[in-house]
Amino acid sequence: MSAKKRLRAGRIIVVAAAAALVLRSFVVDAHIVRGRSMEPAISPDSLVLVLRCAYGLPRALLPGYLVAWSEPRPGDVVVSDAALAGGSRTVKRVFETGPAFVRVENGELVGRGGRAVLSDAQKVRLAHGLYIPAGHVYLVGDNRMESWDSRDYGPVPIEKVRGRVVLCPLGCP
Repeated sequence: MSAKKRLRAGRIIVVAAAAALVLRSFVVDAHIVRGRSMEPAISPDSLVLVLRCAYGLPRALLPGYLVAWSEPRPGDVVVSDAALAGGSRTVKRVFETGPAFVRVENGELVGRGGRAVLSDAQKVRLAHGLYIPAGHVYLVGDNRMESWDSRDYGPVPIEKVRGRVVLCPLGCP
C-alpha cells in the first residue's frame, strides 16, 4: 500500500473514531441493566440504548446539560447517576417530577406515575408523603419489591439523568 493510501486510510479511521465519540457523548449511549429492579419490562444483563439528547444537549464529561429543551415525564424510563454505592448508573422509571407532592394511600405511594408499593420501613419514613422539589425526579423500578430507588434515596436532580431509554429487548418506552 502506498504512503498516500495509508494516510487516507488513517484519516478515515480518525474521522470515524471522532464521529463515534461525538455520537456516544451527545446522542446515543449503551448501558447494561444490572439487577432485577426493572423486570418484567427489562431483564437483568440486558443492553439498552439511551438517547443522551432526549432532554437537552448533554455535557460530554460532566453531569447535566449545556442546554435543556425538555424534562423527563412520568412513565419515561431513564438512566441516571443515582445515589448508589460506587456511583453506578441505574435504569428506573420516572414516577414523578418536581415540583410535586406524592402522598401515601393504603400503604402505597401515589403520584402521576401511578402507585408504588412501600415496604414497612418506607411506610414509616414516607408516612406523610414527600415533596419533590423543582429540578428533581422521583425514580422507581418496575419490580417494586426488588428495587433500590427514590423510595430509599429520595428525589434525584435532573442533572443526574443521563438520558431516556429508547430501545430494549422487550419494547419498553
